Amino acid sequence: MENNFQKIIKRALEIKTKYDKIEPKKWGVKQDFMGLIKDIGDLSKILMVYEGYRDDFDKDTKKALEHELIDVLWSVIVIANKTDIDLEKSFYKTMNNLDKKITEKL
Repeated sequence: MENNFQKIIKRALEIKTKYDKIEPKKWGVKQDFMGLIKDIGDLSKILMVYEGYRDDFDKDTKKALEHELIDVLWSVIVIANKTDIDLEKSFYKTMNNLDKKITEKL
């Protein structure tokens, strides 16, 4: 039975498969990474508006922030899939390691 994390990954990869059908050239990890960098740049601009450092944004900031966060997540999922990284397993392993380090400092 799929958990929510697995469902999110599955849906992201379904969309990537469809997206690949309309792309004239096949994207590799390098192109996916460049897309991620672009999404992070967009996210950065929106966060600056959200935090009051910029006011030159003409969209609903909350909706734009939501959209860019999902674009970043989608790119991470796609890259992880192409590089055979189990995001769920890696997420929990990393969080457990961070928890241990933080707990030791408390």
